[in-house]
Amino acid sequence: MTIQVCNKNEFYKTSPPVCWEYVPCNLCQKDDTESYHRETLPYFDKMLTFQIVRCRHCGLVYTNPRLSDHNATYLLAGCDDPEVIERHARVKEPIYVEGLNEIRTHRRSGDNQSGTCKSRLLDIGCGHGHFLALARREGFEVVGIEAANVPADYAVENFDVSVMKQNILEIDLPDESFDVITAWDVIEHVSDPKAVLQRCAAWLKPDGLLALRFPSARWQKIKAVLLHQMLSSKRAVFGPTMHLYFFNQDTITQMCREAGLHPIRVKTTPAEINCENLFLNGIKVISDTIVRSVELASGRLLGNLEAYCRKGSR
Repeated sequence: MTIQVCNKNEFYKTSPPVCWEYVPCNLCQKDDTESYHRETLPYFDKMLTFQIVRCRHCGLVYTNPRLSDHNATYLLAGCDDPEVIERHARVKEPIYVEGLNEIRTHRRSGDNQSGTCKSRLLDIGCGHGHFLALARREGFEVVGIEAANVPADYAVENFDVSVMKQNILEIDLPDESFDVITAWDVIEHVSDPKAVLQRCAAWLKPDGLLALRFPSARWQKIKAVLLHQMLSSKRAVFGPTMHLYFFNQDTITQMCREAGLHPIRVKTTPAEINCENLFLNGIKVISDTIVRSVELASGRLLGNLEAYCRKGSR
């Protein structure tokens, strides 16, 4: 049960008030944690300190307490500069292309891919619509969900795609209406990831595929050690003004299974080089190379992750 410290409003014209809420573990519902990381970072005109904790029972890492309006930064402070948007999209494109290749690999030949009926793909948190446009070029019939007005409008105006401007936990869609659902860098933002996964399972057709990309707890901790402890940097790593949950291979696998999905692959996703700071980009490249080497030697996934799950046949 969530304990509300103060009431939250839906929209703010200025800096929102700081309101906190405490939550139990979203995976096992226990309320027994240990400290994992502390981070101080700006929130509009304030500096706030956040506690990231790890559940002692199942290992899920999450921000607790967290801001009641945890997505205010995204909803109110998003960039609307087309040049910046397109530059970021060019960085993301290789990740999207690899994700579509992975989706094609895991889809079965009979999954509604023959005849004149196109496979339907839902992209949750579709942002500015670049992945939707790419998936449509690959033959999918696409639709997106995006709660923030600026990116949703950009997607509609620039790519002529259908976008529902709603919160995923408030939207109502027919069961078994999609062949593929994607959520790239979304699951860490939502207040109830298990409920989101359960909705995805309901919306998928039998044998439908869910693809997720998200920052992992281990990789965020590695970056925190590098930046905060070794380089004395104050740069945000976990980003808990918006990021609420941090999974590893075990916790995402368990949560997907409890939601009615069957994990078929969890893998390390490529490092995203989108920072203007060349020094920090260099750190990303070097640390990513080191992490990949350690992964090969240890057999453990340490980097940021992608998970691919299938809904069982009836």
